[in-house]
Amino acid sequence: MVFIVVLSIYTNILLASVKEIDSQSTYFSGRVSRLNQKAALLRVKVDFENAKFLTKKDKVEFWTEVIPSKRCASYVEGKSTEYILLKVPRYSECVSNVYLTTGAYLHFYSPDLERNLKAARELLDILMKKKMALTARMERYKKNLVTYPDKLEAINKRYQILRQKLELEWADELSKLEEDKAFVYKNYKNAQTRMDEVEHKIEKYKISDQNFVEDRWSLDPKLYIKK
Repeated sequence: MVFIVVLSIYTNILLASVKEIDSQSTYFSGRVSRLNQKAALLRVKVDFENAKFLTKKDKVEFWTEVIPSKRCASYVEGKSTEYILLKVPRYSECVSNVYLTTGAYLHFYSPDLERNLKAARELLDILMKKKMALTARMERYKKNLVTYPDKLEAINKRYQILRQKLELEWADELSKLEEDKAFVYKNYKNAQTRMDEVEHKIEKYKISDQNFVEDRWSLDPKLYIKK
C-alpha cells in the first residue's frame, strides 16, 4: 500500500514537471553540419531529448543568438538520432539575414513541437495511470503468490492427516474382516466335525430293510434264492 502511495506521488510530480517545462522544451539549439543551396536544405546536428517528437513537415523557426529578431522559417524534411534535415523555402534570404554557414550555432523554435509535446503529455498521463493500476494489480498478485507455499503446506498437512486416518480405518477393516473369516472358518470346522460324528452314528445305527440276501447262482433270475 505504501508503494502505491509513493508511486502515485511520483507520478503526480512527474506529470507536473512535464507541464512546467513544456514552454521551454519547444526551444532547442544545434549546429549546422551541412548546407545544400540547390535543394534549399539545412542539416543540423542536435542533442536534445525531445527531438524524437519532431515529425516530418513540422514548422521550425531558427535564428542566431546575436540577432534573435531575425528569424527564418523551415520545415522538417527528415531526421535521425543526431541530425534533423530542414527544408528552407526562402533559402537565399535566410542565408543573408541569419548568416547561414557550416558550423554556425543556431537557436530553434517549433510550434508544432509544442503541439506534439501536449499530445505526448496527455498520452503519458494515461500511461502513468495505467501503470499505477497495473502496479496495484501486480502487488495483489504478488501477495497471493507469496501465500501459495503456506497454502500448499496446509493442504499437504490436512490430507496427510486424512490419509493417516484412512489408513488406520483401512487396517481396522482388514483386521475385522480377518477376524470374521477366522470365526466363520472355526464354525465351519466345528460343523464339519459334528457332521462327521453324525454320519458315523448314522452308519452305526443304520437298520437294514431285510435280513435275507439273494444268491445269484443261476443265470435265470427266476431261479434266484434268498438265504
